[in-house]
Amino acid sequence: MTAEVQITRKGEKRWRAGHPWIFRSDVVAPEPDQAPAPGALVRVRGGRSKLGWAAWSSTSLMAVRRVPLPDDLDPEAGWLALVDAAIERRTGRGTTTRLINGDPDGLPGLVVDRYGPGISIQALSQTAFQRLDAVVARLVDRFAPQVVVLRNDVKVTRHEELAYEKRLLLGDDPQVEAPIGRLSIAFDLMEGQKTGGFLDQTDNRLAAARFLSGDVLDCFSYDGGFSLQLAARGAQVTAVDVSEPALERLRCNAERNGLAIRTVGANVFDQLRAFEAEGRQFDGIVLDPPAFCPNRKAVPAGRRAYKEINLRALKLLKPGGRLVSWTCSAHMTRPDFEAVVAEAAADARRWTRVVERRSAAPDHPSLLTAPETDYLKGLHLQVD
Repeated sequence: MTAEVQITRKGEKRWRAGHPWIFRSDVVAPEPDQAPAPGALVRVRGGRSKLGWAAWSSTSLMAVRRVPLPDDLDPEAGWLALVDAAIERRTGRGTTTRLINGDPDGLPGLVVDRYGPGISIQALSQTAFQRLDAVVARLVDRFAPQVVVLRNDVKVTRHEELAYEKRLLLGDDPQVEAPIGRLSIAFDLMEGQKTGGFLDQTDNRLAAARFLSGDVLDCFSYDGGFSLQLAARGAQVTAVDVSEPALERLRCNAERNGLAIRTVGANVFDQLRAFEAEGRQFDGIVLDPPAFCPNRKAVPAGRRAYKEINLRALKLLKPGGRLVSWTCSAHMTRPDFEAVVAEAAADARRWTRVVERRSAAPDHPSLLTAPETDYLKGLHLQVD
């Protein structure tokens, strides 16, 4: 028998507005003997009618997460149909791509990234974790990967009372090489950031390599996603990052592809000041920092950090230079981010034109009714 969950009038209003998340405070507490099982696919009711299907969490504050299941399918078959549909939407994206992107694909908590011969999975909700074996079987049948890795080493697992873990599900070597543009890039699916790398920036790195040329500074380079593509198109790249292991991976990938990139191990804020003191200038600069606003309380401090790096970068650009500036902070809206960069441009006294506004790659869709899912925002700027 299918379990049902009743939500309050406030929750129903949020549901009808299209938001995929209903919080526990907007759920009418069920009787103990009628509570859904953890991770169940449940029918959701409002005051007078059935509203649709959702994933149920028995522990998270985000208790109900919408799942667009058709009524004419068994819910378990419907879940796998959503998996198939998400994969089909990535047809033509090549062998290194995000196959499933959680809530925007109607599969809350489920993230699947393909890195050439390897697949990395996050199952971060009770619902996704309980169906992990079925999803892996689907992926193995479809792609015949050499390795499949579970990357549930994410804090949100604690809210779902899932194990904080990473482990091999198939194969014995999480080190893979995968094509990105014209390059072959090594990824460590067990130890790399996120699921092994930052695939959300794939298209943006290729676009930046077309936009920037000459003497280019890549700030917060990590393991060289932007640097490698820039160098492949002939730019003279200086990559700055505080992590020496990340820079070593950058150098290895550069050598693998026959590229020359100068690396500087330093705090980016300090290095920008040092370049300014030296009178150094660049034809182009990339700013791709970590999230300076990890929560709403951090937004004021985050704004100051974004303004400082953009101000210092603008001062280091030659007349006619170009700046690629990013934020991956979900709690900083696109208008607020652009306002911060505009403040920096005014303080730097640079005439700054927006050439292009960019977002995450198309395989990382966001939901129109959930602005929080539009976390990655970028600007391509020409600076006089």
